[in-house]
Amino acid sequence: MDDELVLERDRSGGSTPLHGRLDGGDARVDVGDEGERGGRLALDDGSFREELPVLEDERLPGLVEHGHELEVGGELAVYESDGALERSLARGCAPGRGGGAQPRRDPERRGRGGDRPQEPSHAATVALPPEHASHAYRTLIRCMLGTVPLLARQAPGPRFPIGGPVPGEDLVGREPYMRRAAERLLDGEHLLIAGPRRIGKTSVILEVLRRLRRKGAVTAYVDCLGATGVRELGERLAASLLASLEGRDAFEDARRIAAGMRAGRVRYEHLEIVLPVIKEASAQRAFDAALDLPRAVAARTGKRVVVALDEFQAAGRLGPRVFDLMRSRFQAQRGVAYAFLGSEEGILEELFGQKGRALYRFAVALDLAEEGGHRFGIAPDDWVAYLRRKFAQRRIALAEPEVDRILDLTGGHPQDTMQVCAALYHFIRDQGLRSVTSELVDIAYELTVRELERPFALHWSDLGEQKYLQSIAKRIARGEPLYAARPEAEVPRAEVLRAVTALRARGLVVRTGRGRYEFLEPMFGEYVRRLDVATGIVPSR
Repeated sequence: MDDELVLERDRSGGSTPLHGRLDGGDARVDVGDEGERGGRLALDDGSFREELPVLEDERLPGLVEHGHELEVGGELAVYESDGALERSLARGCAPGRGGGAQPRRDPERRGRGGDRPQEPSHAATVALPPEHASHAYRTLIRCMLGTVPLLARQAPGPRFPIGGPVPGEDLVGREPYMRRAAERLLDGEHLLIAGPRRIGKTSVILEVLRRLRRKGAVTAYVDCLGATGVRELGERLAASLLASLEGRDAFEDARRIAAGMRAGRVRYEHLEIVLPVIKEASAQRAFDAALDLPRAVAARTGKRVVVALDEFQAAGRLGPRVFDLMRSRFQAQRGVAYAFLGSEEGILEELFGQKGRALYRFAVALDLAEEGGHRFGIAPDDWVAYLRRKFAQRRIALAEPEVDRILDLTGGHPQDTMQVCAALYHFIRDQGLRSVTSELVDIAYELTVRELERPFALHWSDLGEQKYLQSIAKRIARGEPLYAARPEAEVPRAEVLRAVTALRARGLVVRTGRGRYEFLEPMFGEYVRRLDVATGIVPSR
């Protein structure tokens, strides 16, 4: 749990906040009392079983998962009572002051029928029986916590995460960016976050959305890539908003309820919001209804709604007027902020920066790749601190010169740097070593190049589909002038310009000077350089 939970005798009958986190660390429950030392129940870093052993004799209703968090209605009520509490709990009642059992009535949650309460939500007030003083409870009130079915504890992630969204603690050097992005979105600004693939855009926005949820916002994340039509894109938006409202994936439950099946549980007020998307037979009208959902949620809840649309350029392939329709809906929505992410920078720059386009100047560009003037937006000092800490956690010494060597080889590319470090860590662990040397870094680099050969080969094959792309890519990889006369493979100047434009649009190269370019991902450039030479050569960087 994030904070200690203190159950005090003089507050019995009152309530105490409980909104804890169970992802390791020193989670504990403290019981305090005047004049007497409180008992402490510590949960160490070992793996949990299905139940917390300290919470073992009663059921604790109303438990709900919010990501990795537990919430019991925001409060945990403690009562001085007698054994009648056990019996009242079994009947779903709360104890009265006289020790008897009375139905619990919350005036703020009464239904339309007056005293008839609404169906209970996940927010529940839990009465705790005062019996059973095992496990070091040392107060005059002998509180007992009931059996809590533990949410499945996530297995530890990889030492250096690659191949998917990165946890917040592994987002190197992104803290200032994430803080600024969260503040702007919470203020209602629309943001454009463009950049090449695999530099951490998705991981950053997911962490920003997580922080916004903790501040009370309703969030939605929609990946536009792979959607087969406007209906599917609209359903993805509806499903994500519903998940944020319900605290779980509930869209399939909503589908079943809308189809007349009883198997499913969704709050009526939330079902009412997404029902037009589910029930609409026309794909276009369903998409239109989905685009209106953020406004409806903001109006219904009174909260800021933040929607992140990843690989946004892909939405334009679903229909000729998709962006026009989006603009017409988005610009009239109050209480809603949008973040647009994309890896095809040329298309996004044209879409948001070219006068006459549907989303011209609709969002403010917040460049992730050049944050702070550093390549990929990450300062070398941040890499040094992060990598030394990660290796030190496994008692492996890593000096700053070796970190510099890693960054020289990878160019500081976030995912490539992580992959080289993962290879380095596993090699050192397998060899039983305790310190990193430059030779070990070179070995890890070669292992990583081999791991990346297949995806790089697919990239290279894709370049072969357009004339001269591979030829110009090889010139860039070797650092040769693009317009130099090459009798054995003459490329017209117009074709060179066309090829360079295509490589930049794919996010593969960046301009470094007049007529000079380099690969954004240095390891791909190394792969291209090696195509014409014997394998196993020591990297030239």
